[in-house]
Amino acid sequence: MNPDEKRVVLMLTCIDARAIVVSFEPEGAQHTLEADDSFKVEIVGSGDAEPEVSYVPEGLMIGARAGARTRVWNKAGAELPT
Repeated sequence: MNPDEKRVVLMLTCIDARAIVVSFEPEGAQHTLEADDSFKVEIVGSGDAEPEVSYVPEGLMIGARAGARTRVWNKAGAELPT
């Protein structure tokens, strides 16, 4: 990571549903977050814009700034493709 980049880490947990769909933009990847699982989301990139977390009817949308790199791991430590 270079000095001009920002790193944001989010922990997502499904508490009140059996499962939700988490969408990652602008990549377009979607993953189902089950009730007993969690996702660690790391977004790294330069610029002033912070990532946006939005509720959508099926779950959540995580929007990263243009040019940012998004990585996601589940509770077991497996990296999920974005």
